[in-house]
Amino acid sequence: MRKKTALVVALCVISLFLFAQEPLLNLKYEQNYTPTYDEVIELFKLLDSKYENATLVENGFTDIGKPLHTFIINSEPEFNPETIKAQGKSVLLINNGIHPGEPEGIDASLQFADDILRNKNGMKKWLDNTVIVIIPVYNIGGHLNRGKYNRANQATPYETGFRGNAKNLDLNRDFAKCDSENARSINKIFNEWDPDVFLDTHTTNGSDHQYSVTWITPFPDYFPPVQEQFLRSQMIPDIFEKMDKGEYKLIPYVNWLNYEPLSGILLWQDSPRYSSGYASLFNCYGMMTENHVYKDFADRVKSCYQFIVALSEFTSENSKEIISSRKQGTEELLKMLTYPITYQVDTTQYSTITFDGYETSNEIIDKVTGLPRFGYDRSKPFSKEIRYYDTYNTVEEITIPEYYVLPQCWAEVIERLELNGVKLVPLKNDTVMEVTVDYIDEYSSPKQPFNGHYFHNEVTTRSEVQQIKYFAGDLLIPVRQNKMKYILEMLEPKAMDSFFRWNFFDSILDQREYFSSYGFEENALKYLNEHPEFRKQLEEKRKADPEFAKDHRAQLNYIYNNTEWAEKTYKRYPAAKIY
Repeated sequence: MRKKTALVVALCVISLFLFAQEPLLNLKYEQNYTPTYDEVIELFKLLDSKYENATLVENGFTDIGKPLHTFIINSEPEFNPETIKAQGKSVLLINNGIHPGEPEGIDASLQFADDILRNKNGMKKWLDNTVIVIIPVYNIGGHLNRGKYNRANQATPYETGFRGNAKNLDLNRDFAKCDSENARSINKIFNEWDPDVFLDTHTTNGSDHQYSVTWITPFPDYFPPVQEQFLRSQMIPDIFEKMDKGEYKLIPYVNWLNYEPLSGILLWQDSPRYSSGYASLFNCYGMMTENHVYKDFADRVKSCYQFIVALSEFTSENSKEIISSRKQGTEELLKMLTYPITYQVDTTQYSTITFDGYETSNEIIDKVTGLPRFGYDRSKPFSKEIRYYDTYNTVEEITIPEYYVLPQCWAEVIERLELNGVKLVPLKNDTVMEVTVDYIDEYSSPKQPFNGHYFHNEVTTRSEVQQIKYFAGDLLIPVRQNKMKYILEMLEPKAMDSFFRWNFFDSILDQREYFSSYGFEENALKYLNEHPEFRKQLEEKRKADPEFAKDHRAQLNYIYNNTEWAEKTYKRYPAAKIY
């Protein structure tokens, strides 16, 4: 009798591990309700209190004054990033609510956390070699600005948050420039956790089609060869295959080549201002889901959930290869002599995919105005083969320097370098160094600010070798370190989202000293008398250019700008290079 009782007890204990417990959370996405910020945090706290192998941690600050949280799910009650990485586990980081009007990732992550912790369908085994870190709500300020009129193209859920954060910043344009406390916090999270795979959940209101979820894959050409190969041959096709086995089919994010549905889909190029582009700076496999705004909220949540499940399963199944490919990719990067800074799609290379869409028409009668408009006719679905372009060629590349030299006065830039774990070496003494400097020749800027800045486009530069005096405390930045890609993308002035483009060095674009036509005359005459070769050069220009010869101001300007009077620092980019 005792043996029988012991066997029954043993079987009951085993069943606790083999079979899922009852769900802990009661989510209401089927009723078109997404939880408020306080409710989200309380739900994660509930999971924290129930499971010892999960914890909710305050992990930095946000612009609204509330802390940014991470919810860590492990196979054991160990939550220190260094310890976990030392154990050889991969890290999957999931970010939600960057645009709080796009909340399905919040609900899907809550559902996923509940399911994996209670071991639904044996999901808990994925935690044996993978740690999952969830940011419940990233844009807390926007999520607190909740209302039923925030997302005009969206019918459900009935209330959502607002796109801008407390400072009215679009946080998915802030990862590189890092203006918000939110971005500073997530920069720290990336530096602490060094995630291997990163997912940011979104909603898109682009073209209409039959899919509930689309995917902006990692951008293969951003990665060193070993990682590009892993993406093209394994990660991307495997995740598509996993999704095909589920209820919701997956399609690449619908980014039309020529603004016309059947022209083909272009892989979205996510520069470092975006979350996934920022992730790629650390050879992390960063991506976004873009759920379809015109689908019911419940379908959007469930399809996002299905993607999170597929991604978690893939990350666990390929944990060692993911970690190894990142390590090899960094080694390949450190050996590179040149680095690409601009790309262009290669329209000669493409694959074909089946696209399930709807016929379009310019004669659809608008229900509000009664007038014809462009739109999609859902009564006329189709399934057609279209082209998918996911190969980009390098347009411009730079020679990689061994060091940058940055004066200590550029504190805002230095702060961001430090946030991202860049190794900086302060000079111990005042010294003169021979360096290569870039001069900003041309650039354009918009009339209206973009996300708080007058972003510079069409940047052209020229280079000079100069002897420059530096002072104790100025910074020598070794380029060939683990954060090499971040260093190059942020300090090269022509790189896509460099500190220069985002106005961090705009004071160099101002000329600080000038001359008056009356006051400069005596010094100009003295200079010409002491430099006969330059006087001859000036006289030749007068003969060759009659208009110049008649312009008093133009001649003095020519003398000022072509002699030692000219400011060496005017338009001289501060981050000098040593090759």
